This record gives sequence, C-alpha cells and structure tokens, in this order.
Amino acid sequence: MFILKRQDVEIVNVQNPQNKDQQIPILQYQGQTFRLLNMFGDNRDEALALWRDLTDNKGKACVLLEEPQRFSVWGRVKLAPQAATAANTSSSVGTHLVQGCLLMMQSVYFDVEDLLGTRQAVSFKQDLLRFMQQGKFAQCENLQSLEAILSINPLNSVQIPNWDESKLQMLLGEVHRLGSSYFGSSSFVDSAMEALSELPEAMSVTAWLQKIPKGKLWG
Repeated sequence: MFILKRQDVEIVNVQNPQNKDQQIPILQYQGQTFRLLNMFGDNRDEALALWRDLTDNKGKACVLLEEPQRFSVWGRVKLAPQAATAANTSSSVGTHLVQGCLLMMQSVYFDVEDLLGTRQAVSFKQDLLRFMQQGKFAQCENLQSLEAILSINPLNSVQIPNWDESKLQMLLGEVHRLGSSYFGSSSFVDSAMEALSELPEAMSVTAWLQKIPKGKLWG
C-alpha cells in the first residue's frame, strides 16, 4: 500500500487491550492506524518481500516503513474507541520530542559513567529512578525498566516510552539538576545537545527546547 519514511508518520504507544500492563506501537498515517507486524533490521529485501506478499497476494493494507538501518512492516487495524482516543492524545507531543529527550538523558548518564566512574553512575541511576517513580513515568517503575530505557536506541521509535510534554519538561529539569550536581557545572550540556544531531528532527527538538522554560536550561 505505502512505502513511507519516518518523517511521514507518527508512532505512538497505546495500551494492549488484551494485556493492560503492556503497550503496543501504533503507526498513524493520514487518519489511518497500523500495527507492527515485523521488523527486519537493515534487510530491505526481506521487508519488501513481506510487504509485497501481503499487499499483492493477500490484499492487505500495509505500510513499509523505511528508517536509518531499519525496515518494518505494519498492517492496518481499527482501534477500539478508547485506544483511538489514547493514540490521538499521545500523538500531540510528537514522538521525536521523546526521542530527543531520551538522547539527552542518555548522554548525561554516559558522561557520568565515563568521566566519574561506575559508582557515580549507579548513584545517578538511583537518583533518576526516585524522580521517575515519584513522577509516575511509564516504563520506569523499577531499576530494571529504567536501565532498559537508558540502553535502548532512541532512534528505534518502536521501543520508546509514551511520555507527554509535561513529563518531558519535568525530565529535562531533573536531568539538568542532577547533571549540575554530579559535575559541579553545566559541562555536560554540550554533549547532550550534540547527541541530538543523531535525530533527523533535531532542528524541531531544538526549536521546542527554546520555547519551554526547562528547555532554556540547555541553551
């Protein structure tokens, strides 16, 4: 049906109707919703083969999503009203903003680990976990889930958490506060902003940072 680039679509997480503790990625394109069927890494030929089989031979409405070093196939679904509302609400912040904040948070954590050592990195994680538990951040309920967030590739948008703008602003403020506390200066800011360059929508994230109070800390 479609071969699309990442900038063409919005990807959000919605609650799995069959498992309330699990969220599933939903791709939105021109008012239609698609659920992930398969991921292929950088194997474009396999992704194309499945996409063509589903669209040409089985008459399915599918999307082939092309991203840097990753291809995925999504099949069209109709969401239940509650899930559709959640998806529409979630999309308002923009997945790229979550990705950008994750890149910045990971950069500060890696700087702590590389420059201050393992003991300080463990302490940093504990401080961050307490903040996220108090703020009720999804997918950061315990240390194991936080470590998973710190280790994922934010450019792989299927894995990222579904945090709204208020959560992102809180996170930016706390990560800056922790970074300043651990380093005794704002020396970590340049590395965090440089990490944003990996994101295709980096300019959009930077513009957003300049508009919000917590974002100006990173200027």
